[in-house]
Amino acid sequence: MQEAEVSLRVALYYIQHKLTNEDVTVSIDGAHIKTGEKIHFDIWSFLSDNGCKKIEGDSDRWQGKYQVFCCSEHIIITSEAGIGDVNVQLLDGKKLYVESKKGKENKSGQEYPLMREAIGQLMTGRELTKDIIPAVAVPYSDKTYELATRWCEYSQIKKIGIRFILVKADGDIVMI
Repeated sequence: MQEAEVSLRVALYYIQHKLTNEDVTVSIDGAHIKTGEKIHFDIWSFLSDNGCKKIEGDSDRWQGKYQVFCCSEHIIITSEAGIGDVNVQLLDGKKLYVESKKGKENKSGQEYPLMREAIGQLMTGRELTKDIIPAVAVPYSDKTYELATRWCEYSQIKKIGIRFILVKADGDIVMI
């Protein structure tokens, strides 16, 4: 699962499960979509297949505002650096600040460094105030589940309040 898909599935989950009543911002690096002529993630097909229709922005670009089928909240897709991969205003007034990472099929051992990188980005990306909930989002696997379950017990992770969002291929999410 590509990083852009992880981020978009998190946004869709929060909107479709009514965990927010605000638009959700997703920042995607263009290189995660395409480099040169090589397409890494078919964002147009993904959005269409998941009931998202572009309602604002240049029709030739994937950045813009998208209506999510049967929901009043939108996904706003940008390529703005330094804002985190997903930002969700939660119903309790807190803001979920997510750093996402990809997963590669049949590539063992990559979960550990990718999850650690996301934790590092959370720690250095912005000031974490009491109103911000930092989270790491990665594809679900036995290994990511094992690491998240173990790491969430560490005092430093508890103190900062980092959550782990494990994204399944069907769009379901396991929160740790």
